[in-house]
Amino acid sequence: MKIVTVGTGMAAAEFVQQLRLGGFDDEIVMLSDEPHAPYSPCVIPYLLAGEPPNNVYWKGRDFYQRYRITARLNETVVKIDREQGRLRTASGLVEGYDKLFFAAGSRSWFPRPEWLGVEGVFGFKTLSDMQAIDRYIEEQAVRRAVVVGGGFIGLDAALALRHRGLQVSLVHCHERLLERMTDADGGRFATDQLKQRSGIAFHMSAEVASLDSRNGQLHGVRLQSGTAIEASLLIVATGFKPNSAALTGVEGGVAVGDDLLADPRVLVAGDVAVTRHAISGPDGLYATAPNAIAQARVAAANILGGNERYAGSLNANILRKHLDFPVVSAGLFEGEAVTFTNDRLFRRVYLQDGRIHGYILVGDSRLAGYIYNLYVSRESVAANIAGILADIRGESYYRSLMDLAPAAINC
Repeated sequence: MKIVTVGTGMAAAEFVQQLRLGGFDDEIVMLSDEPHAPYSPCVIPYLLAGEPPNNVYWKGRDFYQRYRITARLNETVVKIDREQGRLRTASGLVEGYDKLFFAAGSRSWFPRPEWLGVEGVFGFKTLSDMQAIDRYIEEQAVRRAVVVGGGFIGLDAALALRHRGLQVSLVHCHERLLERMTDADGGRFATDQLKQRSGIAFHMSAEVASLDSRNGQLHGVRLQSGTAIEASLLIVATGFKPNSAALTGVEGGVAVGDDLLADPRVLVAGDVAVTRHAISGPDGLYATAPNAIAQARVAAANILGGNERYAGSLNANILRKHLDFPVVSAGLFEGEAVTFTNDRLFRRVYLQDGRIHGYILVGDSRLAGYIYNLYVSRESVAANIAGILADIRGESYYRSLMDLAPAAINC
């Protein structure tokens, strides 16, 4: 049986590794529109910040050789013929398959695609993006940068650039940062803290109206308010598009059930997979590394003869790179809100039927693991959640294991 993967990201690499470790000895071909060995996108902000690239190739630079893979790199898959069991790339390469693992990932979405024609404008989604930005910073001696987008990826990029020593301005169309990752109160708290701590100049409720370019090279941006910001680097981080068109004809992702099958010969995982939420959320694109790896393991187990089912995705996120306080959240912000806050911390859970329906933690991560476990276990917490949130020292989990009274509140 010949297996082909579209993509070489975290889902595809985990899938292939599990197959080989499970004894699969037939032909495996992996295709990617990039030239790299499998890498972790989680490490990209560290590289942009100027840190060594030691861990970016999370399964080793020799992955293809070690696992006996035929790698078709710098090949963009443009069409998949499911009836014939073959695909075609932009260069004209045709590859047949018996089973296809479709994990094509996603790419940056540009509200103004024409900006890409200006030298100094980049997306921020792939290792190739990061390498191009890194070269540009060094070659042009960049000192000032603008990031458009105040969500998770935009803040990752802005904080990395600031850590590298650049002067950074962030332009966001909303009145608060991380609006998809927090509720209104938590987002305002995180925004205020970032303004105080990060050294980034924030332009909120603002949009870029035009670019100032000279001889095709970026020199600055002008906001709709008329404010001009000098910069020779612009990173656009306003969202992403799943690379699903080769399989479905559209970019909205690929809906799959718990078997992860789009059809009997095609399995789907990673950023392109539309899956059900594991607890109470809607079906959607839950593009996180833990979800992708879990999907890959289920798919590999079934290729190897198992009958596994994917348990569903979680929308858990944590922002903590180059930041002296993290922002952690998961679930839906609906139901009864229980909150603890002081000048350094914001902690809130949303309860439905006494169980955690969603949560937001800003300021530290001492309770993050404990709250996450309470969330996924569906344990009733109505009687003690207020005390847990008020636990400054982070002792709640250990005290619960020893059946001790909650820790005394120490603000």
